[in-house]
Amino acid sequence: MRKANHAAITVWAFGTVAALLIAIIGQFNNANAQQPTPLPATATPVCSGTLPSRLVLHERGRVAFSDPSPLNVRSVAGTDGDILGEIPAGGVFFVLDGPICTARYTWFRVEYHSTSAQLEGWVAEGDASNGYFVEPFPLGR
Repeated sequence: MRKANHAAITVWAFGTVAALLIAIIGQFNNANAQQPTPLPATATPVCSGTLPSRLVLHERGRVAFSDPSPLNVRSVAGTDGDILGEIPAGGVFFVLDGPICTARYTWFRVEYHSTSAQLEGWVAEGDASNGYFVEPFPLGR
């Protein structure tokens, strides 16, 4: 009878130690889990003489509502590129490449899909006198 009690206590102790170890390991893993890096409070200029860049490579962006004019999509980064089409205010696009700097603008290559158009080309982010033409698209929307 005494041996059976000793075995039960051993099983109970082993189970308690195992539970404690699992709890400690879980806390250790949570403490060492990679936390997201917060974005800087303010955007930094990428191109000299232009607005601070806010678009993020391989993320979504949107044509700003502050100007109801559609945004030109060009064949190359620069105002001398052919206009391939336009993205309307509120149009959401995906940033493929960039930034490319010109004297007045910061350019990003984007991909835009709508029911009536599929475009891939370069858009200007904005300029110092007119403000931003585009903005980062809020996550989860």
